[in-house]
Amino acid sequence: MAIARCEYHRPDGNKYEYKFYAHPVGHPRSGVICGRVDCEEVANLWLTPDEVRDHKNGHRVFGIRTNSAKVQVLDDLISN
Repeated sequence: MAIARCEYHRPDGNKYEYKFYAHPVGHPRSGVICGRVDCEEVANLWLTPDEVRDHKNGHRVFGIRTNSAKVQVLDDLISN
C-alpha cells in the first residue's frame, strides 16, 4: 500500500520497495502530511511497484498503508 512521506523522511527499510511517488492533488497545499511521528511537513504519496503499474494504467486514487484514508494523485510519476 502507498505511504505518505515528506522529502526529509523518504521511505526506507519498509516491506515494500518504494521507488516512485506522485504528488497529491493540490500539492503542496493538499493537506496530505508526512506519516512519521512528530513531522508535519507536506507529503508525497510513495507507491509500491503494483501501484506504479496501476498509475501507469490510469488509476489515480490510492489507499494509505493503514487503510485510514485514500489520496488522489496527479498524472506525473517521479523517480526517487
